[in-house]
Amino acid sequence: MKTVFLYGGSGTFSDKCEFEWSSPEVGSVHRFILFMAQDAHVPQQTEALAELDRFGFVDVQLVEGKPIAVEVLNEPAMKVFQNHYEGALSEGCSLVWYP
Repeated sequence: MKTVFLYGGSGTFSDKCEFEWSSPEVGSVHRFILFMAQDAHVPQQTEALAELDRFGFVDVQLVEGKPIAVEVLNEPAMKVFQNHYEGALSEGCSLVWYP
């Protein structure tokens, strides 16, 4: 069974992403949360860094991943993250970046 881990951090957005997405401006620095579905029940920092590289982030500072407590997504302030949780389960990962 997949577990979704959250990896918080910051990095610089480059023009070297592997796909088109609603990305920040090239060269801008942003905080982010990576939602990553994984089979392992321990943080996978190397894999998380690889996903962030695919999104086009470089010079990444990453906090150790933690599994999400799914019940938290039912709280009104956390409902905005439900789509990212579901996206991680269906696509492997989802990224929230802060302007």
